[in-house]
Amino acid sequence: MLVTLGLIIMIGLSVVYSATWDEPGKHWLKQAMYVVMGVIAMGAIYLIPPKIFYAMAYPAWVASLFPLLYIIIFKANSVERWIALPGGFNLQPSELTKVALLLAMARLLSFQPITLKRPKTVIAPFMLFIFPFILVLNQPNLSTALSFVAMTTVMAYWSGLTFREIFLLASPVLSVALTFHQLAWALMFIVLIAIIVVSRINLKVAALLLLVNIIAGYGAIFVWNKVLYEHQRGRIMTFMDPQRDPLGAGYQVLQSKVAIGSGGLLGKGFLNGTQTNLSFLPEEHTDFIFSVLGEQFGFLGCVGVLTLYLFLLHRILRVGSDVRNRFVSLVAVGVAGILGFHIIVNVSMTIGLMPVTGLPLPFMSYGGSFLISCLLMIGLLVNLRAHGHNL
Repeated sequence: MLVTLGLIIMIGLSVVYSATWDEPGKHWLKQAMYVVMGVIAMGAIYLIPPKIFYAMAYPAWVASLFPLLYIIIFKANSVERWIALPGGFNLQPSELTKVALLLAMARLLSFQPITLKRPKTVIAPFMLFIFPFILVLNQPNLSTALSFVAMTTVMAYWSGLTFREIFLLASPVLSVALTFHQLAWALMFIVLIAIIVVSRINLKVAALLLLVNIIAGYGAIFVWNKVLYEHQRGRIMTFMDPQRDPLGAGYQVLQSKVAIGSGGLLGKGFLNGTQTNLSFLPEEHTDFIFSVLGEQFGFLGCVGVLTLYLFLLHRILRVGSDVRNRFVSLVAVGVAGILGFHIIVNVSMTIGLMPVTGLPLPFMSYGGSFLISCLLMIGLLVNLRAHGHNL
């Protein structure tokens, strides 16, 4: 796992360099410094007894909420989602909240499996999830908030929720998404009722689910007009038709697809990406780093990197399936959920299969807070894998 991680990081550094070598700022050098900081943090995490992580899970979750409140209160009129620290490092609190939520959720679910057949078992995990979710959503930072959803969903499934139950819990979101197409919404309701009947859900819970779905459906117009920001609506509309605004909201996606497609099978070669070198592709070293990879190293380079990611996720999930301690197992599954969500969404975004969300690619995209938080999670996983039997 660590060898695979090292390969991905080295590839990431080289691609960041190739995307910014002719620009001021030396982003690749800063990224290398972030890697060193992250590796040091991994080493420090490895030396901490696992019992401390278990004991501090809930306090860490509470403490992680205060920086989020700081962002909302003191930077309400700013697009900044970070706190400036000495030395020029910008800390994004939501990244540390991921780790705190991961530990707290793993501790809670380690002794309380959840199922809709016992609705009370869902309340505590929901409360643990909803507070950081709302705070991050109000920054606004929809993409990171959705990564919380992915992590919590995967951990809830590992802890006992079935696919049917996950569908039932996610159905209000589907109602919001499908309400603009009456036939699709009607079909979703038919499936929802069928699953409720087959699953023999408690009558009160079933009635509540149907009511929430109806409210969610009819409230979708309100959500669209009053809750979503203009840039979020623009991303959704441009996702449906990038040509709608080719020089505005659709520009990044179109240029990204051009970059990846022009790479062909073997790519244009290291430092030879025209879309990158001529600055046609915005944010090439952060959100669209995969586009740079595709242009310079082609289809085979992309497949190679995705294979490394797949193997990394496989090794992480092996930890989750092999260990006997439920806390360690849930931490591993949660880490895989976060990383897997980022990989799928980022790659899909660059090839036009999903809206532009601003989610970086793990261990490759430029950025300190995200890289260090990912390395912290890997360090935590390695620690628990080696010493988790002492819990």
